[in-house]
Amino acid sequence: MKFLSREIVEEIRKRYPKGSRVALVFMDDTQAPPVGTLGTILGVDDIGSLMVEWDNGSHLNVIYGEDKVRIVHYNKTIQFQFEEVRTTGLVNMLDYTGVQRIAMILGYSELVEFIKNYRKEYFDLLGK
Repeated sequence: MKFLSREIVEEIRKRYPKGSRVALVFMDDTQAPPVGTLGTILGVDDIGSLMVEWDNGSHLNVIYGEDKVRIVHYNKTIQFQFEEVRTTGLVNMLDYTGVQRIAMILGYSELVEFIKNYRKEYFDLLGK
């Protein structure tokens, strides 16, 4: 393991602030959560590892430069709103403009903005 400069660790902290949501892309560890598992950043330690509380209960750190995660822009509120729209049965969830219309009627502005700004992630959310 190589040691990172203080400046690089600070950049990692800026990119992954506490509370950020991530999805696991790759981790070479027998204890690793499955690829795609979501987690919440608890912080970044002094060597640049991401301290993550995975949604499956694991707390395995992400080692900078070895493991890979991607930031996700949806959170539990957006997931809740997404499921609420889905359960109405009023719209095909592939019709994102229709989903936005229903979300607006229900007062779910977070979901409307999420779809507007992160359409690819919206379609990723459909697959979950």
